[in-house]
Amino acid sequence: MIEKPADWFDKILPETVAEHPEKIAGFNGTIAFNISGDLGGEWAVTINEGKVEVRKEVAPDASFSVKIKDVNFIKMMNGELSGPNAFMTGRLKFKGEISQAMKLRGLLFS
Repeated sequence: MIEKPADWFDKILPETVAEHPEKIAGFNGTIAFNISGDLGGEWAVTINEGKVEVRKEVAPDASFSVKIKDVNFIKMMNGELSGPNAFMTGRLKFKGEISQAMKLRGLLFS
């Protein structure tokens, strides 16, 4: 369970990739996260050759970007909101190639 988006970027994401490297297989690039709200911020997650680097910054060169409110990001990462549901209801927005995002479905969205 996470209480704020930073928890996911700082702890859950690195642990998940370390335990399940297959979740990032086939993806090389940068994902920009723009999370609005009091607990939000901007993160750049770069995946290259099976390694993940997380930076708290804007990523203008991202392969795709994700825009979501902090409360919805927390619900999604805690399994209370599915990625497809969030997308279909406009709570989760993508910019870029959706096919790239789908490669990370098991990591980012359930």
